[in-house]
Amino acid sequence: MVVDPSIERAEPGSGNARDNRHADPIFQAEANAALERWLQDHPEIEGELKETVRAHIHFQELEARTREAEQMLQIAEQRYATLQTRHDVAGHRIFGCTIGLALVVALVVLDAVPLNWAAQAFGLDSGGTWLVTCILVVASVGAMVGFELTSGHPRQRSLLAAVVGVAYLMLLGLRTQFLTTVAGESAPVALLQSAMLTAISAGLVLCGSVVLARTRSFTLSHSLGIVRRARRGAAAARIAQGLASQKLQRHIGALWQMLLPWALGTAAPAGVDRAKWAVALRQSVRQLFPVS
Repeated sequence: MVVDPSIERAEPGSGNARDNRHADPIFQAEANAALERWLQDHPEIEGELKETVRAHIHFQELEARTREAEQMLQIAEQRYATLQTRHDVAGHRIFGCTIGLALVVALVVLDAVPLNWAAQAFGLDSGGTWLVTCILVVASVGAMVGFELTSGHPRQRSLLAAVVGVAYLMLLGLRTQFLTTVAGESAPVALLQSAMLTAISAGLVLCGSVVLARTRSFTLSHSLGIVRRARRGAAAARIAQGLASQKLQRHIGALWQMLLPWALGTAAPAGVDRAKWAVALRQSVRQLFPVS
């Protein structure tokens, strides 16, 4: 039997480091030649040899996939690190884009209730009241976004806070007047109710701005998702490569078990004891199927 020439042979010195300490190039070349003669003289191992070749090819394919997956992971991590340095250098943004937006939407929906009560102070019909409510909701969303956009500009943020404060004071006055004139409430009770509604609405807006400040941008969140998928892919590739390596080692071990009786019954070269000869033959088997 002739060994498939497509099988890559390792240079003397590769493979098992412990075996290489006992083998020099000339002595190992004799062992390689002896192994080739044995493979030609024993066709009964052809089946096991083919299975080992297939296992080795499969291992090489998975090894290449693992290297590719690790390269993709490295590129994804570098890109995420660059974006994080640009958009979130302190690492304060803990919410993903989807979760952050969902929380903001929930806060806006909750804010619509006190804003609708405040819109009733304008004394409009049902349609007009809901129109004013929508306008106030949009204004609240604008305030949330405005606080986020002006986070790095104290002067603009102070101006925005002043405008929002004046707007809530106007709503407080309108609601208080509505309760005293229409509902017939006393001034202290009307002021207390209006202050509670205004405080709730302002608190929801502040909560929304805080959530936005802790939410990653779409680009950063998307990049983090790519990193997580790349990590899972690299981990799966490493596991598959490990399983393929174990399978290849089992086939190499089976070949060695078939070689062992012949190695023990074959005379070693002059000046070489049988133990070193067996080690060299085993190294020759490993060199047929190099594993990095």
